[in-house]
Amino acid sequence: IGSVMVLGCTAVKETQPARTATEQLILSHAVIDAVRQIEADAVAGKKVMLDLSYLKTVDLEFTKGELRDRLLQLGAELVADASMADIIVEARSPGLGINDSKTMVGIPEIPIPVPGVGIFKTPALPIYKYDKQHGLAGISLTGIEASTGKHVFSVGPIIGNAVRSDMRFIGLPLYKNRKYLDR
Repeated sequence: IGSVMVLGCTAVKETQPARTATEQLILSHAVIDAVRQIEADAVAGKKVMLDLSYLKTVDLEFTKGELRDRLLQLGAELVADASMADIIVEARSPGLGINDSKTMVGIPEIPIPVPGVGIFKTPALPIYKYDKQHGLAGISLTGIEASTGKHVFSVGPIIGNAVRSDMRFIGLPLYKNRKYLDR
């Protein structure tokens, strides 16, 4: 009696966004943390236009939404046109990004050249491993009286934080921190 050998394979198509969900969550929650710290009593009861022309950041739409929400919480009446505003609030950011650090004690992956194939890497064998991603978002605001151009208030830079970290010993998780999920 002969033996039968069966081979098979599966192909799965995956699409990947330009940024991972984790990166988006860390940056978004750093923005949330910064915006929540904004205090601007001068906008209460005033018609306010939010000017984002000085705000250049990766998450512009999300940051805009958070700033609009915060101004509303502070009692502002948002208007779309400067001619209707009592105060124009200019927003800017000194920075928005993630600092990534990795520490490993053990045997790192070792690249081995394979002729005709390329580079093969052995798996890393960590005894201790600590990975940390620290998201930072800076926000500054300037309030300007619409009719005169005079300074009304300044806020910031306010720095918001979000952290994701993992610590492992011999592959076993010892510690996880997801500051961005605690909101």
